[in-house]
Amino acid sequence: MTPSVPKPSDAALIRLATIAGYVEVVLIPDKPVVKARVGLQTAKNDRRRAMETLLVLIADPEVRDYLAELERLGLVPPTSA
Repeated sequence: MTPSVPKPSDAALIRLATIAGYVEVVLIPDKPVVKARVGLQTAKNDRRRAMETLLVLIADPEVRDYLAELERLGLVPPTSA
């Protein structure tokens, strides 16, 4: 029997959705994120900023607590060794 999924706080849910959006920016470089792309350097800078934002969001205490709870319940694989 699979345990029920705990409801995340609104703040954690918003941060997780934001993470998903930034992952899309990082993983789909051909998708125009900003309408006025200047060139390759601008695209690299956009991805770098998206990655920096992802790292900050992933380190958020509410997000980490929620993921730890999901790990404890066995609903997601462990993220740390």
